[in-house]
Order: sequence, then structure tokens, then C-alpha cells
Amino acid sequence: MILFGLFLLVLSSLLGVYMYALFYKLRFGISDRLRFTVTLAAGQITSFVIAITLYLVFPMDFTVICTINLWIGIVIGTQSSSVVKKQSVLAGFFNGGVAAIMGTMVGAISFDPTLCGLPASTLTLQNTGIAVGIFGLLLLCATTLLVRFSLMKK
Repeated sequence: MILFGLFLLVLSSLLGVYMYALFYKLRFGISDRLRFTVTLAAGQITSFVIAITLYLVFPMDFTVICTINLWIGIVIGTQSSSVVKKQSVLAGFFNGGVAAIMGTMVGAISFDPTLCGLPASTLTLQNTGIAVGIFGLLLLCATTLLVRFSLMKK
């Protein structure tokens, strides 16, 4: 389970770096509005998926992992939105942090569904962790494809 989680973490990080490199390369060829929208969406999804995966790999004390995920999400959101203009850095800071906290919550709920009043799962802990990790990776892959499609020149 831990090796699979680390594989998902590395793959998610590589997809995030790929999207950032794509933004950086095409930053002058597209409008400011499209750049702002695309960079915020990609930063949020990347922060969300990495936070889920980190919680699944390291289910330690909730406060510690939430703080670590928060800072990682803030860095990802700020870095991805700094491609647009300096005014969007604050939006990236906020959205990356919120997405990281949401990802931590989804990871916690996948481990213990009774936290939010859901019935206890009949699946094993490893099955739900793998399912949530794969769902996050598929979400990030779909976002990467949509971002690549939206940044293509016509």
C-alpha cells in the first residue's frame, strides 16, 4: 500500500510539474483571463490530489499531516498562479491552501467514514485507499488533458 501510494505521489507531482512547465512556456501566447482560470484550476487540483495521496501514505497525527498538506498546497497554489501576474498570487495562495485542506479531509474520510456520519465501510482500509488514490490520479490526468487542450493554439 505504501509503495503504491508513493508511486501515486510521484506521478501526481510529475503531472503538476508538467502543467507548470506548460504554463510557463505558453504564458505570453494566451490571454490573462484564460491564464488565471487555468492556473488556479490546475493548482487547486494538484494540491487536492497531492494532499489526498500524502494522507493515504502517511496517516499519522491528523494535525501534523493537515499542517504539512496546508503548506504544500500553499506553495503549489502560489507557484502555479505566479505565472499569470503578481495580483493572482494571493488567489493562488488561498485556493491552494483550501484545496489541500479539502484533500486532507477526503483522505481522512476514506480511512474512517464515520467521521462525517457515513456508515462504516465493509471494504478494507487498503481497498478504499487505493480507490481514492486512483480516483485522484484520474482526476489530475483529466485536468492535465483539459489544460493542455485549452492552451493549444488554434
